[in-house]
Amino acid sequence: MHRSVALWSHPRSLSTALERSFIERGDFAVFHEAFAYVYFMHEERAAIPHKNQDPDHPLTYPDVKRMMEDARKERPVFHKDFPYHCIDHLLKDPEYLLGQVNTFLIRDPEEAVLSHATVHPELTREVLGYEQLARAYDFVTELTGSTPVVVNAADLAARPRATLAAYCQAVGVPFLPDALRWSAGQQPQWATWSGWHTDVAASDGFTKPPGAYRFTYESRPELREFERYCRPFYDHLDQHRLRPTEEATV
Repeated sequence: MHRSVALWSHPRSLSTALERSFIERGDFAVFHEAFAYVYFMHEERAAIPHKNQDPDHPLTYPDVKRMMEDARKERPVFHKDFPYHCIDHLLKDPEYLLGQVNTFLIRDPEEAVLSHATVHPELTREVLGYEQLARAYDFVTELTGSTPVVVNAADLAARPRATLAAYCQAVGVPFLPDALRWSAGQQPQWATWSGWHTDVAASDGFTKPPGAYRFTYESRPELREFERYCRPFYDHLDQHRLRPTEEATV
């Protein structure tokens, strides 16, 4: 059985850009938010825009997990997802979490909430994802007795080479400098949610996200309430963020 690396995050965190880098590597089978099918299609716990359902994609938590575990028989797996898609299942499945490398990515909610509302104007507190991310982080920490890798999106945007090198070193995979750049365009893994990924699809590498948002905190005061709600969970993980050094790129 090959290794599996999980990237757990929240929406609008540059997680798809990091995933895109692993697609570019070519040595991993990459899965994009596979557990979203559990939350949105099978359990129907919330509505979401820009959804193009694949009728052949597994729907239940056991079946989604089995799909990715089967892929590990052939090659290493990298999967990016949001714990809010399946947090109740994850907290009852320590064996699954212990069988993979669990890493975490965060972005300052000051930016992420506005970015989220731009793509999903009717977002609710349940889909912000920070609280469930912190719960997953604490659970993994308790299970493993060690501090999981946490990457801050600000580091990934400002110092992509050093940050990606440090991330690869921390999870025990070779750093491939060529994976810092890629050809622009949508990827097959994103077909279900392509409308969410226009920025990364237009990019050819790690860049600072555009700051042009559809709303402001003044025009939608409830978004400020969301930001304040997310802040403690962000701060909890940020204190453990990976501190990349230039030596990590060697």
